[in-house]
Amino acid sequence: MTTDLEHHHARSTRLFDAQGAFELPWMRAAFLAVPRHAFVPGTVWVWRAQDDRYHPVARADDEQRWAAMVHHPTEPVVTQVDGGRPVRADGTGELPTSSISAPDAVLTTLAATDPDPGSRVLHIGTGTGYDAALLCERVGEARLTTVEIQRPLADAARERLHRLGHRPHVICADGEFGWPRHAPYDRVLCTASLSRVPFAWIAQCAPGARIVAPWKSTLQPAGLAVLTVDADRSGACGRFGVPLTFMDLRGQRRPDNPLPRVYTPHHWEDSRYGTTTLPPDFLDDFHARFALGLQLPGVHAVRTPPTDAVPAWWLSTGAAWAYISAGETYQWGDRQLAAEAEQAYDWWLEAGKPEVFDFGMTVDGGGHRTWFGSPGGPSWPVAP
Repeated sequence: MTTDLEHHHARSTRLFDAQGAFELPWMRAAFLAVPRHAFVPGTVWVWRAQDDRYHPVARADDEQRWAAMVHHPTEPVVTQVDGGRPVRADGTGELPTSSISAPDAVLTTLAATDPDPGSRVLHIGTGTGYDAALLCERVGEARLTTVEIQRPLADAARERLHRLGHRPHVICADGEFGWPRHAPYDRVLCTASLSRVPFAWIAQCAPGARIVAPWKSTLQPAGLAVLTVDADRSGACGRFGVPLTFMDLRGQRRPDNPLPRVYTPHHWEDSRYGTTTLPPDFLDDFHARFALGLQLPGVHAVRTPPTDAVPAWWLSTGAAWAYISAGETYQWGDRQLAAEAEQAYDWWLEAGKPEVFDFGMTVDGGGHRTWFGSPGGPSWPVAP
């Protein structure tokens, strides 16, 4: 049976129409003009919990499944694993290293970026080239510079873009350093998650330019920073928008949870016992976890269901850990992580359970800091 890819494309359009997902008219026109399936390689990857690996799905073997994945409205598609060379002898992969973002996430970042026609745009993370094609529809190919760190991905994206008649500047480089040759930019859109906004981007922007980047803490990997560059380009400031999770910027990959390295049975024997008022689900609320992530930079968390089914949380840094369950705590190391978490959670409650949109970030010569309410409100430094 032949798969009607245009049918999938049209169905996605109708779905987003019904949801009001096209926040601006130009977004709908761009979405219609760019066939998503033209930017997806013939083999994509699916994670399976049974073996914790990524398995290939080839269009040639199962076109129906491939097409359904490509046009799923809310799911990203992994397009590369292990840097293009699956490490397992059986052809499965362990680490996703490139993807095409879910259509709803693409629309969210485009709405936040909202470039005017003719704006100069710097796009970090070309990937398959799909986002670049959509931006070409809005600003024109000559005004778009899109940067991809992997040469094979950059070359493949350039070829796909050319095939559809788009010839933006596709650069193979480390996007963390921007691309000064085509500066100044009116918009910077990063489609990879980061924990620190590179100052090079600010320096390459025009006054009043907008920077949109998925932002993460070690505690909460989902966020979206929307910043405006100062008139003198000495910094940028703005609020967090609709939270999104993307693959990490290559130079800012989220560090692994240090708990397996710092926990030992001997440390458990030496741990400090205590009690806490933290409820069992204190990190299950997204907005609470986001707020605590700002206040506890560098702290990781993992949830484990013990045998009695009462949730348990492990907090950890490279030199300390805390186990929290049923109002009891065990802590080891140079910090009182359970007490710090309790203090941060109490602050969130007393502040009225603010949402992610109530927080913002300032980047300037003094570094990065996040804040609540306004830049002059309560603030916390971002971990280097």
